[in-house]
Amino acid sequence: MRLIETLAARRVYYSRSLPTLPDILLIDIPLRYAGDALALGRFYPVILETLAEVTEFEAFLCEDRTELVAPSLLDRRRSSLQSDEILFARYSPPGEGWPWLLLCRWPTHYTRLVPPGGSEFAREAYTIDVFERPDDLELAERKLLTTLSPCKVRHIGVSYPGWGNA
Repeated sequence: MRLIETLAARRVYYSRSLPTLPDILLIDIPLRYAGDALALGRFYPVILETLAEVTEFEAFLCEDRTELVAPSLLDRRRSSLQSDEILFARYSPPGEGWPWLLLCRWPTHYTRLVPPGGSEFAREAYTIDVFERPDDLELAERKLLTTLSPCKVRHIGVSYPGWGNA
């Protein structure tokens, strides 16, 4: 069995709008494998920083396996993108039926405040929140900004033609 035909059969790429942002592959996990640990109970985001990682991850999905495994190949890999600012990037849906994403890139001086070994940060630097509606994303972002104020936060909106601006 191959993940590309089972666990990751339905997936979409949210492309970066700037070279300093990653691409995000969002996997819509089939209902029989879905659960509360997934975003909105069914979505699994994968952060892809380079074209080589995209190729590596696609090969991972295509491998023949005897059993299903989590698509966590890159989850613990250290980020190669660096920033001294907190970065908020909105990703609007690339098509009908896909959610809105809020990617936060946290500088090392913030990630070090969290005990090591946890799963708070993907790739030791990112958090991703998934929202059904853009209003929910904006509300969550405002709450974060209120908590972080007066910190330096850089906003980047990513949108796709026909899907409005975030």
